[in-house]
Amino acid sequence: MMKKTMKTILVTVMTLSMVLCFAACGGSAKKQEAIDAFNATSTEYDEVVNLVNANADVLDDELISTFQDMSEVLTQYKGILESDDVLEDDKYDEMITWLNDVKDWTADAKAEIENAIAQ
Repeated sequence: MMKKTMKTILVTVMTLSMVLCFAACGGSAKKQEAIDAFNATSTEYDEVVNLVNANADVLDDELISTFQDMSEVLTQYKGILESDDVLEDDKYDEMITWLNDVKDWTADAKAEIENAIAQ
C-alpha cells in the first residue's frame, strides 16, 4: 500500500512539474518557432538578394526597393529574436506569418529574376 501511494505521489509530482515547465516556457516555444521561421526565410532571402545584387542592372527598381524594405523588417525581427525579450504568442504568430509570406514571395521573386536574367 505504501509503495502504491508513493508511486501515485511521485507520478503526480512529475506530472505537475511537467505542466509547470510547459507553462513557464510556452513563450519560448513560440519564440523558437519564430527563430526557425526567420532562419528558413533569411537563408532563402539572402540567396535571392545575392542574385539581385549581381544583376541589379537588369532588374526593376521597384523589386529592388521591395527587397530593401524587407531587409529592414528582417533586421528588426532579428534584433527582437536575438534579445532576451519575450513577446506575446500572437505577436510571434504575426511574425511567423510574415516570415512565411516573405519566404513564399522570395521564391516567386527568384523565378522572376532568373527569367529576367535569361532574357
